[in-house]
Amino acid sequence: MLINKEEVFALFNYVGTPTAVKIIDMINEEGIPLLGLLTGAEVLRNPVQPYIFNIRASYFSEVELALSYFVDTLNIENVAFFYQNDSFGRAILPGVQNSLKKRGIRLNNTGVYNRGELDIETAFERIYSKSPELVILVGTYAPLAKFINKSYQEGHYPYFYTVSFVGSEILSSIVKDGFVKTPESKEALKNIIVTEVVPSPYSLEYSCVREYRKELSSYFPEEPPSYISLEGYINAKVLIKALQQAGINLTRDSFIEALEDFRDYDLGIGEKINYDTDDHQGLNDAYYSRMNLEGDFIRFNP
Repeated sequence: MLINKEEVFALFNYVGTPTAVKIIDMINEEGIPLLGLLTGAEVLRNPVQPYIFNIRASYFSEVELALSYFVDTLNIENVAFFYQNDSFGRAILPGVQNSLKKRGIRLNNTGVYNRGELDIETAFERIYSKSPELVILVGTYAPLAKFINKSYQEGHYPYFYTVSFVGSEILSSIVKDGFVKTPESKEALKNIIVTEVVPSPYSLEYSCVREYRKELSSYFPEEPPSYISLEGYINAKVLIKALQQAGINLTRDSFIEALEDFRDYDLGIGEKINYDTDDHQGLNDAYYSRMNLEGDFIRFNP
């Protein structure tokens, strides 16, 4: 409908791997640009899709950052993988396997749950049958929070890790809602770690974050800062820059050419963005965040 009936110029800020994967062929057939997907799936990056421009770092980059901490720094070797059984969960599994393989480690166990469901029982029993030190969680916030809280209820306190898509603020609120507080479980909160693809929305050392906070308070004063809305703000900056560079005689071709001519565009987050004809991946940095004892995610550097 958007393409054929509404004849939209471009697509922007698509959310999720399953939805994005389903429209790749349509985008290529219609020659319509798609900018700023909220997914890190490799299939949208490799091989380079001519009309798709990614801004956020890939899931593979996030996983590599995480495992460099868990394996290289903490010397963890017993790793389990709990994931949503769809293209989102399956998109991250190879990245986990590859990152572990280069460190001489294999996944010790896996468990799945069906998309849109909260039935984690079978996967839970399977995973804890091998007493993991680290459980990598890939899915939406409700089943992941249920898995974490059930773990604490039954006396399991491994490290938990998931990628940025989960939305750390929402995950933390649901974990806290179902949290059974004991001395052990409260101390274990700091072992819940999420990688982020943008700086903390509270990191005022970045000019982009200061701009974002000012605009947010002006137009949406009731909304708290969040990683997700900051990512949307960053994506909008890239969109506006591309439109400006394309000029007044705007076409889809000129818009794509403008993006492919990005050279060291300074977003104000530390990392600069570049595109080229054979490189449609904008940013590659990811950041560590962990839950504190109050149940809020804060950035940390190992």
